[in-house]
Amino acid sequence: ALVDRLATDDRAHVIRPLSAFKSAARPAVPRLIEIVEKEPSSDVRWNAIRTLGKIGADSKPAIPTLIRALSDSEPLVREHAAEALGDIGPGAAVAVPDLILVMDDANARVRRDAVRSLGQIGPGAKAALVKIENRLNDEDEAVREAAKAAIRRIDPTRTTKKEP
Repeated sequence: ALVDRLATDDRAHVIRPLSAFKSAARPAVPRLIEIVEKEPSSDVRWNAIRTLGKIGADSKPAIPTLIRALSDSEPLVREHAAEALGDIGPGAAVAVPDLILVMDDANARVRRDAVRSLGQIGPGAKAALVKIENRLNDEDEAVREAAKAAIRRIDPTRTTKKEP
């Protein structure tokens, strides 16, 4: 019933509750993708993106849409797109080059979630390790902490540079 309501003007009220169903909300993925691509409201878009992430690996068809959302003008949309790619997990490895670029975002929360998501992708994100190591010196503490954790997840044998 909630999936059907995504096609109505009531969609903003059902997107977040859908996230509680995790992978059981898989039938909502096509409609959520459509919302992300066509919805003018950034609040509705980022909530749809967040829900795609909570659905997890079953949201893999949304990866191209999430990659495009990394360039959205709204920081909350970019932040949740980065987060959702990590929630999809190793299957989102195709997004590694785009997440590497987002690590330079002006918004610290976007940088943090890009770094965190690269860690969640795991060994498939090895190409990002040097750039993640650069984030060990980020001005934002949450980004630095995300970088430490991401390095451990991508390559547990790698030693990290000392912070200044």
